[in-house]
Amino acid sequence: FNGISEILGITQDRDWVTVRREITDEKIRHAYGVYSALWPRDTNLLAMLPKPDGAARAIYTGVLHPSAISRCALGLSLYFDELLIEHPFLHPETVNKKFSPLEHPKMYRQEFLKSVILFTTMMPLVERGLVTLFPDPCNFDFHLRNQMFEMAQVRTKGLKVDPEEEAGFMEMMKEEHKRAMLLLPREALRRQVLRDSPEINKAAVEAVLDGFERLRQQDPLAVLQEGSLEDGEDGGQLTPFKMAPNFEIAMYLAQATGSCIVTDSVFRWRELTVAAQRGRLGGRPLTQLRASMEQANFAIPWDVQEISTLAERGAFDVYPKLMRKILRYLSALPERGSKPNFEASVNAEFGRIQALKASIGKKSTTHLPRARISCLWPAGGIQDNTVNRLLLMSSSEHHLSSVPMALFVER
Repeated sequence: FNGISEILGITQDRDWVTVRREITDEKIRHAYGVYSALWPRDTNLLAMLPKPDGAARAIYTGVLHPSAISRCALGLSLYFDELLIEHPFLHPETVNKKFSPLEHPKMYRQEFLKSVILFTTMMPLVERGLVTLFPDPCNFDFHLRNQMFEMAQVRTKGLKVDPEEEAGFMEMMKEEHKRAMLLLPREALRRQVLRDSPEINKAAVEAVLDGFERLRQQDPLAVLQEGSLEDGEDGGQLTPFKMAPNFEIAMYLAQATGSCIVTDSVFRWRELTVAAQRGRLGGRPLTQLRASMEQANFAIPWDVQEISTLAERGAFDVYPKLMRKILRYLSALPERGSKPNFEASVNAEFGRIQALKASIGKKSTTHLPRARISCLWPAGGIQDNTVNRLLLMSSSEHHLSSVPMALFVER
């Protein structure tokens, strides 16, 4: 974070428009170089990740975009001891040199802006210990990457993706399209305005173009450098869509770190549900708690400052304690079997927590955004034999045999 701030000159007395306007291709190259140096290709990521230790830990898998990350992911950090989110920066040593930000930083002007905003948005929660950022493990193990791609291709064959199912996705794509249009040179925009409205005079055209410029300045994700779409070797912008980690790597990391999986993606939830159906048969555990949780409304704030304040006050401390109990119980269930008394007590505890929060909420002048949560915790956990094979290939010595639970958050 300090490196990015120093490279871009991010200080309290400099506004974001100024910072964006002064971004150069050399600064982009430098920033990606720093990231590459911090995470060399021979990093043993699995050894650095936390291990299953009874903590209430969660892996978020979903859209990594500044306009999407606050929808549920950041607020969920209040419900766990630790929330793991994939780092937004692309590792420059993992792509072909023709597309590397070290070789062609101009192509990354748009992607760099998104990554910086996403990174700086999450940093207050990282510094508070609520969120942990991790790089894609495939960056350091190309064999893992190849195996993951092959498994994903086989698994998703014939699977249909409907973007309209994903909350906010179409709106996000419309905003991305608008930013792409604003990247056009002024002369190209002038021709387009005249083509669409040939009747307007020169002064009106200039007013429209000035309006486009104001839109660029007002949009924190808009590139302000001219010539970003020029033809040539560096022409155009690479703007990859990231829903990460994918199913295989989310499962891989969850088992390696003793985490559950949380998502706000309908597509990812469907993948997890299918995997849960392939697991060990048996009576459904914690049925009362599941019903109670799925009928409840959960306060999941959007604003990072508000999340930090709530964490500092300990307003949500009861939830990580509850999650620890649930995860430990589910992890031990295959060996120890069900305990009806425990299941009843944990459901009663959740009821008391919700009643207390509702009472406090009525007296409070602050109204936090609400969400519903769906629960997935089959008797044998969520299992995928191919993922277990990936863990063994990575020489993992201490990991869970399955993912104990997954949660789907819906606004």
